Amino acid sequence: MENKEINIIKTVDLESIMAYKNENIISRFVDAYDVTWEEAEDIFQETKKFLYIGGKPGVVMLDDILILDEMWHNFICFTREYTAFGNHFFGEYLHHSPNKKAEKERIKLKAIENPEEAQKDYLESLQVTMEHCYDAFGEETVMKWFQIYPIQYSKDNIKALRKH
Repeated sequence: MENKEINIIKTVDLESIMAYKNENIISRFVDAYDVTWEEAEDIFQETKKFLYIGGKPGVVMLDDILILDEMWHNFICFTREYTAFGNHFFGEYLHHSPNKKAEKERIKLKAIENPEEAQKDYLESLQVTMEHCYDAFGEETVMKWFQIYPIQYSKDNIKALRKH
């Protein structure tokens, strides 16, 4: 009898993911950023949404939603809880893999040498991420992530919100 590998894909239940709460994650974020408890809870909810679609092909963490990356880093600090969350809901540890030095240099060089192509690449990444966001969560989340957050939580605003 031939031994075949069986791939088991855990069904990801968005409703259960969104119901996950952890006041320690919210508390640490409020300690680090000048945001209200409610704001931090909302950012955590949106971060869980990103984790839900993050493994889909072409989905990337864009500057538009950088505040979600900040919350993701905050969540990762609670290693036991973060590991348990990934294993429970996704069947694996959810790795956070920022761009490596060579990739960042390639992107910067492309922006200098061929800004039109760099802009095209960015817009393609934006489109794919927005499409997955829309398909999973609808128009309201797309508007929040790509119209409200880029203004409310721009890089400069995030820096200003950091408590020193």
